[in-house]
Amino acid sequence: MPVKFKESQTVVNRQTKKSTTQHFYMHAQSTPLLQKTLAEDNTRGPRKQKIRNELVRRGAPLQAETEA
Repeated sequence: MPVKFKESQTVVNRQTKKSTTQHFYMHAQSTPLLQKTLAEDNTRGPRKQKIRNELVRRGAPLQAETEA
């Protein structure tokens, strides 16, 4: 089972009344979004570790490079 970035959402189309489930997997998120989330203070420890694991898997730097 892939690692989740956040919980899945059920989206209901108001015109057709059909519902679809939207999943947020770690491997589907962009690298800048993962780096930004990792740098935030309110991100909990287990999620930070999952993000670090994904960034290491991609070979991306753990911190977003800031331009001065």
